Amino acid sequence: MKKEEILERFVCTPSRVAVVGASPKEDRPVFRVMNYLAGAGFTLFPVNPGYAGTEILGRPCAAGLEFLEGGVDVVALFLSAKQQGNVAADLEKLPSRPVVWFQPGAENEDLAAELERKGYDVVPSDCLMADHMNKCR
Repeated sequence: MKKEEILERFVCTPSRVAVVGASPKEDRPVFRVMNYLAGAGFTLFPVNPGYAGTEILGRPCAAGLEFLEGGVDVVALFLSAKQQGNVAADLEKLPSRPVVWFQPGAENEDLAAELERKGYDVVPSDCLMADHMNKCR
């Protein structure tokens, strides 16, 4: 799927987004992006083993993608490439093939190429919040 179609289907129309690397710390970019997306009508699923069992922006935080209930449309990665070792295997545990969105700072050409070979749609380096603000109004 081309980026324009991804934007239309999953960004300009609020979707279900798993946020891998979620944080309750208000000074973190991931928190600001999540707060914005929540206010724009997205359904968020925070994922971070360090905060599992707590809530982030009123949503329960899961330890990993495999613990999410229901499907998601987008998996947004807020992890550095060094921390993405299990992402491909974790994605395989999901009931569907979501778009994998690499936020700025999470770029990983090797993982993006691997996921595309496996049939995932990938956005290799863009900010969900910025794209929503700039392309969906």
